[in-house]
Amino acid sequence: MLSTFKARTISVVFGPGACLTTGEKAKELGITKALCFHGKGIKKAGIADKIINSLKKAGIEVLDSDASKSDTPDIVVNEVAALAKEAGVNGIVAVGGGSTLDAAKAINVLMGNEPPINKYFGFQITKAGVPLILIPTTSGTGSEVTSVAVVTDTTNNTKNGVINAATTADLAIVDPELTLGMSPELTAISGIDAFSHAVEAYTSKRMNPMSDVLAEKTISLILENLPLAIANGSDLAIRTKMSFAALLGGTAFSDATVHLGHSIAHTLGAAYNLAHGIGCAAALPPVVEFVAAAIPEKVKDLGKLMGLTDLEKLSNEDLGKKVADSIRQFCHKVGIPSLSTLGIDESSLADLVPTVLADNCTTNSIIKPTEEQVLSLLKSAYRS
Repeated sequence: MLSTFKARTISVVFGPGACLTTGEKAKELGITKALCFHGKGIKKAGIADKIINSLKKAGIEVLDSDASKSDTPDIVVNEVAALAKEAGVNGIVAVGGGSTLDAAKAINVLMGNEPPINKYFGFQITKAGVPLILIPTTSGTGSEVTSVAVVTDTTNNTKNGVINAATTADLAIVDPELTLGMSPELTAISGIDAFSHAVEAYTSKRMNPMSDVLAEKTISLILENLPLAIANGSDLAIRTKMSFAALLGGTAFSDATVHLGHSIAHTLGAAYNLAHGIGCAAALPPVVEFVAAAIPEKVKDLGKLMGLTDLEKLSNEDLGKKVADSIRQFCHKVGIPSLSTLGIDESSLADLVPTVLADNCTTNSIIKPTEEQVLSLLKSAYRS
């Protein structure tokens, strides 16, 4: 059987202390004046200054911006890009969680293209930006090795995406030491995001042998190490494994893509201001159950990765339920709350169906869902 897939070529510096090479690596990329983009929390934690000092030590001028926010809105992207262009920046270094890294990619789009960023929603291919270095401080999104920039579209109150020549990093610097300060809650939320990337890549209609290998390793690493990272966040060996899992998961879904689970998570996040990992945890079990009818062997293999046995004689329906329940139990084990406990009105879910169907990730589902099926998935996610 023929398969078509991509072998990623993003350069990565990985390991404890990797962030100290930022200045040296930026200089190698020809950067002389960098936008250092991050959030206020990263500044308060002293991480931003560590990166800035490395850049300055290499003789690189720095424009420091702490404007990043959770689910960074298009307004911030447009404003920071304008400041960076006015200042003559010729490189971007972003440090933070997935929202920060995605926003930096979007800012880079505007370094080579006319504003606003909203013009490029829908994955339009445009001109390249400037050299881009991404440094994650969480073990979740894998944004440092993906080609998509997800930004909050404030006009339509949705999350929207851009993929083009400017949204792939020239270099990812993955330093597990930067994740040591994550709270147990953030560790769980970001870890489940990475887990969702792997599971959805494994069950996407664009799955392939390369993405399967990466997804399987990601799933195994997270099942073993996420509970340990939550229990003991200062264990650098465990944090290193989680950082590697997030990177692998990001690489897996960059090719095979995520699908319905992320369409639902994007929609829930925008509608109810939910952390992305919480939306992923709610959506993933019912989505896995949904696709079991089309790809029972893949769902069976997923169940085996989850440690389940006696799957061979189950009907497709029962198989889907059993694997979905196992995922649900794991999410609860690491402390992810159910949507039903968060004060969300279940009756409002019907209003979200058109947005889920319109999300670009939905096109990657191996089963094309109807409106009725999407509503059923949303209701199941609510009760997960």
